[in-house]
Amino acid sequence: MGSFMLLELVGTLWKAQKLFFRNVKLMFSIFLLIISLSSILFVSNMFSIKQLITDFAHETSLVPAMDAGTPEFANLLNTLKDQLRLFSRLKWIFIFTFCFAWLFFATASISASAVTYCGKDLSIKELLSRAVKSLKRLFLTWFYITLLHLGYCLFFIAFLVPSLLIFDLTFTRVTFSITIFLLALVFQAYLAVVWNLALVVSVLEEICGIKELGKAEQLIKGSKRRGFSLNILFGALSLSVFCGVLMSENAAMIPLLLLNSMYCLIEMFKLMTYTILYHECKETHGEELEMQEGTKYTKVAFTPLISADAP
Repeated sequence: MGSFMLLELVGTLWKAQKLFFRNVKLMFSIFLLIISLSSILFVSNMFSIKQLITDFAHETSLVPAMDAGTPEFANLLNTLKDQLRLFSRLKWIFIFTFCFAWLFFATASISASAVTYCGKDLSIKELLSRAVKSLKRLFLTWFYITLLHLGYCLFFIAFLVPSLLIFDLTFTRVTFSITIFLLALVFQAYLAVVWNLALVVSVLEEICGIKELGKAEQLIKGSKRRGFSLNILFGALSLSVFCGVLMSENAAMIPLLLLNSMYCLIEMFKLMTYTILYHECKETHGEELEMQEGTKYTKVAFTPLISADAP
């Protein structure tokens, strides 16, 4: 069973690699577009936030040397409040911009992968036009998935905090926290199989929101283990890139941009593999689902043309 799962995983990754090189011009254009956009946002965020943090640290260092009742102290507090407000505004602007860029990148990657998988060709202009049209549906699905993520995190915190109070030893608390955290990540990777497939459904089909999650749940039947293996693999790769960013916090900008490019490549291949998984699940369950959905609208009431009381 384990070897069969490994073969399925390797087979899906191999198909994704072939899919990339089958239409390398289109795929590479998407990759360069998202790298350029994310790098510009990343550099802008780093320089603007870094300068704000430096100024805030300098102003904070002056607080102990001042008297609390002087006008200078009040002006300094007002300056610190203004810097905090500016910091939060910039952070939220960058967060929303990054989210929009990722959604557009996801839409373009899924659309290009689907077109290439079906053996068709698409120009970059047509791809961008199709991505813009599908962006609204993807945003609604992403919004619902984000709510599910937040609910899962709140449930995890609500379970972990009371559990930690039961244990008195510090070592036991640390070990228990790490164990529960890893188990929570693994279970989230299992739940994210449906969530990731729902993103693909939102781009390739004319439905959005809760309906996509239900359609993805039906399509993924029998293939959840492969999706779970993909989530574990790409999650481990993304985590390694994130650890590299943390270790390179005070390093030069070029290594950070390289790590950002690696993360974009990982995300692109994950979307490609889920697009392949969608088409394979569609071939397996698609006709059955369409027949089930069709029967909902073919049931009509039968009214006899001749009354039963007629002679």
